Amino acid sequence: MFEMFENFAKENDAAYEKPMPASTGRGVFVVSVGGSIFFDNPPDTQLIGKLAAAVSALSREGHKIVLVAGGGKTARNYVVAGEQFNATKFELDKLGIAATRINAQLIINALENPCDEVLTRVEDAAKALDDNKVPVFGGLLPSFTTDAVAALIAESLDATFLNLTNVDGIYSSDPNKSKGAEFFDEISYESLVEMIVGKGSTPGQNLVLDLPCCLILQRSNLKGIVLDGNDLGNFERAVRGEQFRGTIVGASSSQASHVELPEKPRKRATPKKPVKSSSKKKPVRRPNDSEFTPQDVYKIDFGRR
Repeated sequence: MFEMFENFAKENDAAYEKPMPASTGRGVFVVSVGGSIFFDNPPDTQLIGKLAAAVSALSREGHKIVLVAGGGKTARNYVVAGEQFNATKFELDKLGIAATRINAQLIINALENPCDEVLTRVEDAAKALDDNKVPVFGGLLPSFTTDAVAALIAESLDATFLNLTNVDGIYSSDPNKSKGAEFFDEISYESLVEMIVGKGSTPGQNLVLDLPCCLILQRSNLKGIVLDGNDLGNFERAVRGEQFRGTIVGASSSQASHVELPEKPRKRATPKKPVKSSSKKKPVRRPNDSEFTPQDVYKIDFGRR
């Protein structure tokens, strides 16, 4: 599996060896466009139109934005159909990627000043931004979600990662199922990774970001923002640096000052306190299969968000 990532990295080495264009920097936003809300079955053309209008308005103001389209039900439907013909996992991923690129083309048709085609190389984003175009991507690599792709592009541009999803931020558990779910106005990389690993890859899990995405953000100390994709006015405020409702990932307290807090103060995610050593050793308890299922990279859902 890891050979796949190494080969992909080698193919893109040239992008990191060259001096980056002037448009790179923390003023750039790479936006992961959630498939589950924008590209339902059929795609929500009204919401896509609002997103395009918001991005176009922000671009006219001088903000640099890159878009990465998720797969939604289109991707899931093709993956299910491929399974009926005994497609391999690699081939199923290719079907999912193709679906994300169809969605990306739809976004291009809605934008005022996009690149002419869906981009397929990470290094092409910087040149498009320097040409005052809006770069639009779909999936790039089998076993990589579009969230991870967006994080990778953000890393190449030293940009802010922004996820438009179907919830208004990161919670301790699914807020639709648990009344006691805690909203995090900010969360550290370490706490988020711990939360993701702890939940494993059980069916029906509610994780806003996946592990590869978080690890990419963490290794380059990139700022991440998670917002509700249905509220595009809130999205515009976040890009402009105004007060907004959402979760900041890996943020300092000063960065979190722009977040609109809930009426009741809620706990922030913090790493677990170290357990004091004891002279009497206790038997190590390991989770059973019903509690934790290890990550299966061959079950990536390109249509999740």
